[in-house]
Amino acid sequence: MFVSVRDFTVIWVGYKNLAEGLKELGIDKYEMHVNKKLSQDTYVDMGQEVKLGFNLRTPEERKNFVKFSESVGIEPCAILLENDFSNDNLKEEISYIKEATQLADDIGVKVIRINPHMNIKKDRSVEFYSKQFVEILTSIIEETNNSSVVYAVENHGYIGNNEQFLDYAFKEINSTRFGLTLDTGNFYWYGYPLSKVHQIIGKYARFVRHTHLKNLKYPENKKEVQRKPGEGFPKVGVPLYEGDIDFKKVVQLLKEANYNGDLTIEDESLGNYKRNERKEILKKDVEFIKNLIHK
Repeated sequence: MFVSVRDFTVIWVGYKNLAEGLKELGIDKYEMHVNKKLSQDTYVDMGQEVKLGFNLRTPEERKNFVKFSESVGIEPCAILLENDFSNDNLKEEISYIKEATQLADDIGVKVIRINPHMNIKKDRSVEFYSKQFVEILTSIIEETNNSSVVYAVENHGYIGNNEQFLDYAFKEINSTRFGLTLDTGNFYWYGYPLSKVHQIIGKYARFVRHTHLKNLKYPENKKEVQRKPGEGFPKVGVPLYEGDIDFKKVVQLLKEANYNGDLTIEDESLGNYKRNERKEILKKDVEFIKNLIHK
C-alpha cells in the first residue's frame, strides 16, 4: 500500500500547485478530479472553490500531461468523477464515465471513483436505486470491454452507505472491473455505531480498489448509538490521527484482504482549522498513515 492524497486537499491547505504540495508532503501519488468538460475549471467542495487539474480533452493535451507528470515525478493513482445517476439525463452521466474511461486508458490510470445516486426521492426505495445502479454499471462495463479500468463506487451519500445497496451491487455485478472506493469516514457519517463501522469495513475489504481516508470524533454517548446521517458534520471532523476510527485496524483489515493499492487522504476536518494550521495537519496525516503501512 502507498499514501496518496486528493488534489483538492493539496490546494485547499494552501499550496500554490499540486507538484509543490506533493513534494513537500513527501508523496508522489494523488487522486485527480476530472469534470464533465475534461478541463481545468474551478471546483467547489467543502464550501471551498479551487482551481484544479489539467486540460485533458485532446490526445495532444493528454500526451503533454503524461510528459509533465514524468518530468516532475508525480502521477495520479485514481480519477475522481462527480457523476450522479439520479440525473434525469442519464445519457450525460454515462457519456461522462465512458469519456473518462478513455482518458484513464490514455494516461495510464487504472481506477475511477464513481458515485451512486446522489439526489434520491423519498418515494423510491433502496431496492429501486440498487437495481438501476446495477443495470447502468453493467451496461457501461460491457460497452467499455476493451478497457481494464476499474469502476470503484464510493460509499457516499444516503444510498452508497446503505448495506442493502452495497450487498446487492457486489452480488449482481460479477466483474473484476467493479469494486469499492472505501471512504472510512462516510460509514460513520451515515450514522452507524463505531463498532459497526469497523465491522462493515472488514465486510467489504475484499472489494476495495481505492480509498478515501477521513476521520470523525463524537462524544462518548454518541459513538455506539445509531445517529442520523450527517449529524454534527463537518464540526465532528478531525485529523486522521485524532478521530474515533481506528486506522491501525483499518490498515490491518485491508492487508488481510490482500489490498495493495492507495490510501488516499481526504481530510475534511481541515475547514475546522485556521488556514495557517492546515499544512501541518496534512503533513501529520501523511506521516501517520505512512507509519501504519510500515508497521
